[in-house]
Amino acid sequence: MSQHSPIAWSDEVPGRSWDDDLFARGGHFLQSTHWGAFNQQLGRKLFFGQGPGWQCFAILERSNKATRLYCPYGPVAENLVSYQLAIVELKALAQDQGAIFVRMEPWAPVTKADLQQLRHRPALKEIQPSLVLQQDLTKPRDQILREMSKNNRQRYRNAAKAGVRIEASHDPGDVDALLMVLHEVAAHNHIVQHPDDYFRTMAQVLLPRDAATLYIARHHDEPVSAAIVFDGPTTRHVGHSGSMHAHRYVHPGAIMRATMVLDAQDRGQKIFDSLGVAPPDEPEHAWAGLTRFKLSFGGDYRHYLGTWELPVSPLYHAYRSVYLAYSATRR
Repeated sequence: MSQHSPIAWSDEVPGRSWDDDLFARGGHFLQSTHWGAFNQQLGRKLFFGQGPGWQCFAILERSNKATRLYCPYGPVAENLVSYQLAIVELKALAQDQGAIFVRMEPWAPVTKADLQQLRHRPALKEIQPSLVLQQDLTKPRDQILREMSKNNRQRYRNAAKAGVRIEASHDPGDVDALLMVLHEVAAHNHIVQHPDDYFRTMAQVLLPRDAATLYIARHHDEPVSAAIVFDGPTTRHVGHSGSMHAHRYVHPGAIMRATMVLDAQDRGQKIFDSLGVAPPDEPEHAWAGLTRFKLSFGGDYRHYLGTWELPVSPLYHAYRSVYLAYSATRR
């Protein structure tokens, strides 16, 4: 219980009514009890709170640079007034926990000008993407297929002839196929992935809840592509995916993605969210190639408010200066 806040923040994952309220407000999967249960299993300190017209799941993050509260795609609020109530509570919680700022991706009908007036600062680094690509699954199935490129439609329809088979699994033991392709993607692109235990925990928590689905593309029974998607009542979000470079000629990733889109429609979901994409006016963006692949399945851009920070302590400004100086040395 916070000494300064009129609400009681809980460190236990709440019941189903939390998700009922969240998704009724149009909230994001990363504010759900499913994502909370996953983070709890990772050993992170969590807080769940709600008030008139708002709710928020926050994670206490500690590093050698700063302690902060992070609200992934939150807080969720119905209007500006309820959003203001939410940030009062978040600031009080942050002070109680020794955090110097609150990092958030507001999910509310507010503007960037509103956030600036409320003394938010744009984060120096975006955490969750502010520009995503989404497909409308309420369209007729034939139209969804027509909006895919001709090559993707042919690859999907001729998958069996090419020896490619797609499996959808809720068995956590199948996560090894995903790990195999993620290791290759990381090595090929010289990037650092989350540790294997991160993905094993994700599979163990989310797959049995039907809050995620694991897809595996097999070429003549050999796993050559895999993905995990997060499933809410209305939206399917692509989480992590990859394909084996040696099998790129059969395009297993394209066949798998088309399957994931159409399966989502069969589940009754209304939106397929491909997550982060490059801005259309930045052809040299690091995500430009991946974005072209995503766009070849159709969809429209959606803009979010982005990542913001709300200072709680005067130490925040020193932290920001140090972070800027450190970032300059890394360029």
